[in-house]
Amino acid sequence: MNIIRTNSPTQTQKHDLYLLQDTCRNHDSISLTFPMEEDCIYYLLYGEEVLLSAISAFFTENQDYECSAFTAPVHRRKGYFVRLLKELLKETGETDLIFPVDETCQDTLAAIKAIEASFWYQEHIMELPPSQLFKTSHSKDRRYSDKLSLTIATSPEETPVQCVFLLEGSTVGSCFLDFLDHGTYFYGFEIAEPLRNQGLGTACLSLFLDTYFAHPNAKRFKKLFLQVSGLNEPALALYKKAGFQITETLSYYVY
Repeated sequence: MNIIRTNSPTQTQKHDLYLLQDTCRNHDSISLTFPMEEDCIYYLLYGEEVLLSAISAFFTENQDYECSAFTAPVHRRKGYFVRLLKELLKETGETDLIFPVDETCQDTLAAIKAIEASFWYQEHIMELPPSQLFKTSHSKDRRYSDKLSLTIATSPEETPVQCVFLLEGSTVGSCFLDFLDHGTYFYGFEIAEPLRNQGLGTACLSLFLDTYFAHPNAKRFKKLFLQVSGLNEPALALYKKAGFQITETLSYYVY
């Protein structure tokens, strides 16, 4: 066995990482991927020039390391993940390691249990199903319906797109859109703090959806999806009320 530590995988190593990742994704029916960022640390475990297991980590703004790990299905429960984790710990010291986990994968849960990582919280991917995509009548709040407007703060060439909500001409909130191959990612939805809990979030989201799906090219946008923390109960309730449904849940564990 040979363990390689690198910040800059070679083209061959990247190919091996993607192959390992896709093999595991197909076997486990999950969507998690290796981050391929410049500041990532990678530990690769090879056996006879075949990548058997790998772990990556990057330092986050929360002063911890977010980690991703994959082991080839036929080589699991042989201690390979733990070997790589021990190597990573020599470098990260006492800093917390955060593992996003799809709990539908029993092998992953077994590995998390084996290292005695602690559950932290969940993140949900939510999507508007086809039956909701082109509804023309979202809930209206009469307090805001005639006073609220939406404008695009970025130029047509810029991405992501920033949408700004105006109440009688004054900015009260904003959101961002990123147009990806598989759909439109809605994120950064925020209402000015002094105006929260007054129904304005519902009104702004309703206005956004009406505007978004009234666009001539709306049918080309494919799905509209977002990510929300399970700890953010008001936002979760708001998106459910608007018709978004949870399509995937990631559980975050701390080691």
